[in-house]
Amino acid sequence: MGNITFIGLGIMGLNMAGHLIKSGHRVVGFDVSEHALSEHVKNGGVRADSAAAAVVGSNIIITMLPNGTIVRDAIFGVNGAIEAIEENTILIDMSTIHPFETDELRKDLKERGVSMVDAPVGRTSVEAAMGTSLFMVGAQKSDFNIAAPILECMGDTI
Repeated sequence: MGNITFIGLGIMGLNMAGHLIKSGHRVVGFDVSEHALSEHVKNGGVRADSAAAAVVGSNIIITMLPNGTIVRDAIFGVNGAIEAIEENTILIDMSTIHPFETDELRKDLKERGVSMVDAPVGRTSVEAAMGTSLFMVGAQKSDFNIAAPILECMGDTI
């Protein structure tokens, strides 16, 4: 299996990244929290020191962040993912952000040859820990077909 980048290793993200690792994926993680990065490594993940470094060699990027401003900064800010993201990459945003922010991200990513799958989580950190998250997905059919098996590693309802 290829590399998956996971940006945002908080209460939800750390558990979800752990399920991807248990499913056999190599997960390169980034978070601004040193503790979160350490926990990710303990779970078998690989640590990156920036979002840009995390996406190198990955064609799937997952963001699980608190709000749209932070998602945009992780992608387009200083040392953001866009600095090293490759064309034909799919970004799966699992953050709960405003639909207008999602639309802007999708447009800006598309200009760079990157597809976006909107997959906000409909359950809590308890379900994230158990691997029974719910994902409400908006995507092009071809992108959904790639994202679905990855989401299935972390949840039971798509």
